[in-house]
Amino acid sequence: MNINTIKNDGVNINFGGEKEKSEQMAFDLIKAFLVAMFLIFITLLIIFPSFKSSFIILSVIPFSILGPIIGHFIIGINLNSQSMIGMLGLAGVIINDGIIMLDFLHHTRTKKDFFEKARLRVRPILITSITTMLGLFTLIFFPTGESVMLQPIAVSLGFGILWGTILNLIYVPALFATLFKIKD
Repeated sequence: MNINTIKNDGVNINFGGEKEKSEQMAFDLIKAFLVAMFLIFITLLIIFPSFKSSFIILSVIPFSILGPIIGHFIIGINLNSQSMIGMLGLAGVIINDGIIMLDFLHHTRTKKDFFEKARLRVRPILITSITTMLGLFTLIFFPTGESVMLQPIAVSLGFGILWGTILNLIYVPALFATLFKIKD
């Protein structure tokens, strides 16, 4: 017998509603995330000729989830379905900075060339990330009226972009140098 079902004299009473909606939303978000990852992977394979490069960029996505979690903790709001939607969108945004970095590093083989090319990508990546964060600033820190409903999405995107920027500036080049054996 299901906990949510009461049977008495041929009458079935089912309690449902918000719990079922939440479970369905979680299932739909997981499906959307998997479809998004597959489409991003296919796109990366078109852009980059190797699986290694595609996996370097995709590997940033699981680590970028830490940013929204910390952001929600700092702001003092709970993770909810809107937060998850923001994290889903974050995956696409984080990939962009990784593509910018990796595309520039792709044909390097010496350490000197590697550091020079990585240094040249720092400024464009920082500028795009900072301007995006500034655009989300008021929605994150000063939501009013109905914009409170959008605050979890903005927190997920804003703090995720900040953390993802650090990952794309440090983790992606380090992983590239390791996998492609950049030498002196």
